[in-house]
Amino acid sequence: MSSGSQQFINMSRSHGLDLISPRTLLLTIATVLVCFLGLSYTSPAQADYRFCNHTSYVLSSSIAFEKDGEWKSQGWYRLLPGSCRAILRGKIKNDTYYVFAQSVNEHAGGRKYFSGSERFCTVPGDFLITGRANCASRGFNSNDFTRVEAKVGDKWSTTFMEPRAFSQKQAKTAGVQRLLTDNNYKNIKVDGYGGRSTQRAIMAFQRSINVNPNGKITNALFNALLKSAQANQEKTGLNICNKTDYLAWAAVGYETAEGDISNGWIKIEPGRCVKAIKGALEKRYYYTYAEAVDSNGIVVRDEGRDLMWGGGHTFCTKTTKFEISGRSSCQDRGFTETDFDQIDTGEAETWTLNLE
Repeated sequence: MSSGSQQFINMSRSHGLDLISPRTLLLTIATVLVCFLGLSYTSPAQADYRFCNHTSYVLSSSIAFEKDGEWKSQGWYRLLPGSCRAILRGKIKNDTYYVFAQSVNEHAGGRKYFSGSERFCTVPGDFLITGRANCASRGFNSNDFTRVEAKVGDKWSTTFMEPRAFSQKQAKTAGVQRLLTDNNYKNIKVDGYGGRSTQRAIMAFQRSINVNPNGKITNALFNALLKSAQANQEKTGLNICNKTDYLAWAAVGYETAEGDISNGWIKIEPGRCVKAIKGALEKRYYYTYAEAVDSNGIVVRDEGRDLMWGGGHTFCTKTTKFEISGRSSCQDRGFTETDFDQIDTGEAETWTLNLE
């Protein structure tokens, strides 16, 4: 039986994950906008499960499924904007899968997520993990995956989309536009339409890396933009450094034109620094919260005080990784009210916060 359905998963700014907080193993249901649209879909002759990226972000994606009575999670698969990729080869054997995706580190700003409420184990590098329980005690991270109702048959496709529904062609253009802005090219709109300003910026970037300025959007252009964006991120942004002997988890808050955003959890090993916000800092004020925990996930008490770093500015958080829009009515929306500290950067493009 051939299956020609395609599933679309839309990204909502009211949810998201970064790194799981170990403070509790309770699962908080993510606020997710998920659209299931059954559309006619023509794919290559071979049977497979494909991911398609119709967003303006380069995505790192993963999948989870049941096989021989055991749960498997595997990743990461990089998806360029406007591209599709076979994730599982062969016929579709299950009627339920779970998927997760996040924007890559090279993008400026906060990380964007495609997440749900089903927790599976992951690690930062390539992985194939058996079992979904006790991730932390087994040395793994975890992410909240979105449930996919598939159809047993020849093929299946899951498409990641933003609220602004780009076509595949528009996503490719929008992806280049976003990476151009990540590389500090001004007056570029991420709209999926390749106007003159976009064309001029592409050619200017190509000249800057001694490549023939033909203005064409290719995989080579994406790779060059990503490499350059990564170099920019290393020189700018908000860094949080853990000067304690314990594992720390942090969250950040900031204001945008659409409203306030809180994002976490960010895992920071003892003696390490992590970039909490990427790209040049465009605002004067940012907000942070952090806590150091022991091997059981309990906040450490050292020299008569809990190792927690916060202040008097309330933002919403939850027990799993998150990106939450708005900082009011946290409890009514199923979140936790957390007191963040305010950082005055003095409008510097980079800032380092030390947890001591």
